[in-house]
Amino acid sequence: MMGQFIAAVPGCLSYFRDESRLGGQADYIVFPEDAAQAAAAIRRAANEGLPLTLQGARTGIAGGAVPQGGLILSTEKMDRFLGFSAGEVPALRVQGGMSFEALGSFLNRGLPPEGWDAESAALFREQARKLRFPPNPTELSATLGGAFACNARGPNSLRWGAVGDHVRGLTWITPQGEIWRIQRGRYCFDETGCPLPNGGRLSCDAALPPGGSRFLHPRPGLDLLDFLAGSEGCVGLAAELSLSLQALPASVWGVVYFFEDERSALDFAESLRKWRAQTPGGKALSTLEYYDQPSLELVRNQASQSALLRQLPLIDPHAGGAVQVELEGEDSDTLESLLMEQLELFLAAGGREEDTWAAASPAELEKFRILRHAVPELINIEIDRLRRELPELCKTAADYLVPPELAGTYREACRRDLEEAGLRGFIFGHIAEGRLHVNLLPGNREEISRSRALLDRWAAQAVQAGGLLAAENGIGRLKRDLLIRHLSPERLEQIRTILQALDPQGILGAL
Repeated sequence: MMGQFIAAVPGCLSYFRDESRLGGQADYIVFPEDAAQAAAAIRRAANEGLPLTLQGARTGIAGGAVPQGGLILSTEKMDRFLGFSAGEVPALRVQGGMSFEALGSFLNRGLPPEGWDAESAALFREQARKLRFPPNPTELSATLGGAFACNARGPNSLRWGAVGDHVRGLTWITPQGEIWRIQRGRYCFDETGCPLPNGGRLSCDAALPPGGSRFLHPRPGLDLLDFLAGSEGCVGLAAELSLSLQALPASVWGVVYFFEDERSALDFAESLRKWRAQTPGGKALSTLEYYDQPSLELVRNQASQSALLRQLPLIDPHAGGAVQVELEGEDSDTLESLLMEQLELFLAAGGREEDTWAAASPAELEKFRILRHAVPELINIEIDRLRRELPELCKTAADYLVPPELAGTYREACRRDLEEAGLRGFIFGHIAEGRLHVNLLPGNREEISRSRALLDRWAAQAVQAGGLLAAENGIGRLKRDLLIRHLSPERLEQIRTILQALDPQGILGAL
């Protein structure tokens, strides 16, 4: 039975780590197949006082899925499609262990599984191939429940926001093993807290500013569903989700613009951010990603070793920075006109028309998206290589958020700090939203210490600028100390009050 606890033997070692390269250990592991089995396992853990770690596909890079003893609850067997409803906004119900890859394939096939009622099955056959789930995290093996847990934002978040924005209903399992059915709009915060599905109330001060982190940050008017999005498995499990689907766009264009220097790439990205805000139809720009010179060099140097990377055009050795965009809409002529406006901005920033990649078909676009996924993947490969001589090395990275108009300046400060510290680093990400990823590759213990000092400095700067300590990848275990050091005493007390109310036994181990 999949709801039974299994001793965590050597064959389970892959469940002791995630993409952070942080390691842990556990006594038991359980693989429930549905919400009822998951709730029973959580109740048993609570009754026995077992520390509990919730896991999806373990694709996170902050160590949130790494166990620290006790029980692992893996959702990998909770991967079924549960139903479909049409309407003004179609919705698909899935279990939390469903992956983005499986979801995309399911919609593309348009074949409902056995067991659906006749009406839902017929509607799905008619509409599925015309629909998509808009959020597009680059790691397709990630689960929907895990993406909800960290409220993931993919490269197209400029237009489509985060995963939680497209969830209209939720089956939630509390740390006591209660099953809550939550519909968007039914439970909302006021200044003093929020009513709960079990008839209770979460009482807390909901008037504090985020203070550097959205983690467990209530505010008046906030939907309980949106509060749980991004709670990182610290107050419960997303067992089932009702996903809002959108029609596939009639036309999509993608372009990668290359520059000889990083400064020109940053100036161009800023001009595109302003262009989007000021231009009729600018909302068609769904993706705006930045890559620094070391990131491009990393991909170029590994291209000959990877069949996947060989699908990409060659990156010029002189490329010093790049900006990747996607536009989507219903009228191809309008998109082409918008692209011509972008091209004028590109040339004005010092670019050359021959230094571009362009795509206008789904197959070509997927090739370009390889670039965005390749950079963090190749960094992880480098970490694994370094760990042979430095076993204590784990993911050393930041994903701070700063006001978008400060993103270029912040990036330059990070690069300057890396050079002054003599450290190897890569900077890329969603620059139009002020969300940049900085990945460091320390080569020895002393460099690990210097790297951590830089992460701490950048955290302080981000908070001082009105930004966030973690914009996308979560706090997890790796950034817990940063959270404690850089949040105000009032925000920390607010978080602890919420944790005490929702997980009074502390089995999920937050803070």
